[in-house]
Amino acid sequence: MLKEVGASGQISLGKKYAGQLFEVQTAPDGTITLMPVKVVPAPLTAQEEPARYAATSTSGDGWLTPERLARRAAAAARSPAEMEAARTQWEEENKEAIEAMNQRMAKIGSMARRIHEWRKAKGQQAVATDGAV
Repeated sequence: MLKEVGASGQISLGKKYAGQLFEVQTAPDGTITLMPVKVVPAPLTAQEEPARYAATSTSGDGWLTPERLARRAAAAARSPAEMEAARTQWEEENKEAIEAMNQRMAKIGSMARRIHEWRKAKGQQAVATDGAV
């Protein structure tokens, strides 16, 4: 059977081999051999043990760490006064960055405003071009 290598450098072996692993051996004469292999992972030591996270809340999806779930629960339990205090503290800590962004927006406009103006100019240019024909 002949197989052609596509522009992306890939060949298709067919669904029969889907998901299988192959060792690619290249001989000095340019011959390429694909050998099907089975890979067995080495056992992990206690230090290499991967972190396992379990959903500890009904809002968890199994991917969130227990710490993140705890932070989310604590944030959800805040009173309106606590939320306002946290917002005010954040504003104070980021005052310089907020002011710099406000100055930048006043100078060049927001991305939405610039895209709107660009589209409007392109539309006017298209109307002018169509009318000149």
